[in-house]
Amino acid sequence: MLLSAICGWVADHTSNRSIPFYTGLIVLFLATLLFGLAQASWVLLISRLLQGLSAAITYTVGLALLVDTVGRNDIGKWMGTALSSSSFGLIVSPLLGGIVYAKAGYMSVFAMAMSLIVFDILMRLCMIEKKTAEKYQSTEEVHQQNGFYGTFTDNGSNGHQQTISPAESQKPVNDSEQDPLLSGAAVEPASKKTRMPTILILLSMPRLLAAIYGIFVNVSILVGFDGVLPLYVKEIFGFNSLAAGLLFLCLAIPALTGPLVGNLTDRVGPRWIAVAGCSLSAPPLILLRLVDHESLHQKIILCVLLTICGFTLILVVSPVAADLSVVVEEKEKADPDVFGPGGAYAQAFALFNCSMAAATFFGPVAAAAFKERFGWSVMSAAMGVFAISGAVPTVSAPVA
Repeated sequence: MLLSAICGWVADHTSNRSIPFYTGLIVLFLATLLFGLAQASWVLLISRLLQGLSAAITYTVGLALLVDTVGRNDIGKWMGTALSSSSFGLIVSPLLGGIVYAKAGYMSVFAMAMSLIVFDILMRLCMIEKKTAEKYQSTEEVHQQNGFYGTFTDNGSNGHQQTISPAESQKPVNDSEQDPLLSGAAVEPASKKTRMPTILILLSMPRLLAAIYGIFVNVSILVGFDGVLPLYVKEIFGFNSLAAGLLFLCLAIPALTGPLVGNLTDRVGPRWIAVAGCSLSAPPLILLRLVDHESLHQKIILCVLLTICGFTLILVVSPVAADLSVVVEEKEKADPDVFGPGGAYAQAFALFNCSMAAATFFGPVAAAAFKERFGWSVMSAAMGVFAISGAVPTVSAPVA
């Protein structure tokens, strides 16, 4: 969480986002290997810190690369694909890890994880960054693309020459008009203009803050189930770890509809879809309080309510992530020099990642604390109210 902002700044100021992305994947591979081989607590601590560092890099740079590549018209669909895949993996990975551990042993779990990382690196080798591809295209083709990398270029500020009409090119230049009105005053070059730090500019934008809070609420609720659901179903139904893990499929399978939600976001806009997702999540969360004793009927109710929660919560992820990139785009169009030549997508998604990281800590702790102190019924009601709170900033934030 603490390093996400730094990783975002580095990604926005490097000429090639591939370098930090590869670095993050390699660090993740080494951290996973170290975790599997650890024999002491301090080694486990170091490996977890390295995993956190790698997550900060790969999430931040990966989402920025996605925005660079797909353009505004399809950002919702592809952001939905990426983040729903992330949500699906977050939910289903404990179940897969438990099955592999039971069947093949401890190190097999880490071998599976490291194989996925190697596959990720190989897939990344097949990808060509849009910025790199533009070097092999004509200037005319580049101007026709709806790119996102760096500041927006409506005024030709991206380094390509502006088209000048013949009439304009033959216009005489009045030297006197080029002189400063106050000849004794020093004119500050545009490149030396004092600029507010990008992070502070981003944090002053209400729509961006609404998106960050929306994903915080979403992830907090999802991971909050990790802290309370397995223990509660063991207490009520006598479920073992496998049965409790299978329950999470009720949340995981709806996450696969993320691309469809993203498509809808591209068509109708993110605002009211996100509001609907937060608002519709409240009833099934509050109704979880009905599950309070052992019976087949109660098990069916639990599965149905969790599935509904899965479908409503996925309505939040794609819209808030898509709106994050749109907000940065609109800010750059209004003031092309506001973020400097590197743009601000990586730093915006660094804040997004910070919010997700904070949620993974807050969600289980808060849910477990409410469950322990007030009971399951109060905890489910609190989750429902918390879900509604995610809609409030989105509704109140100005559209433009």
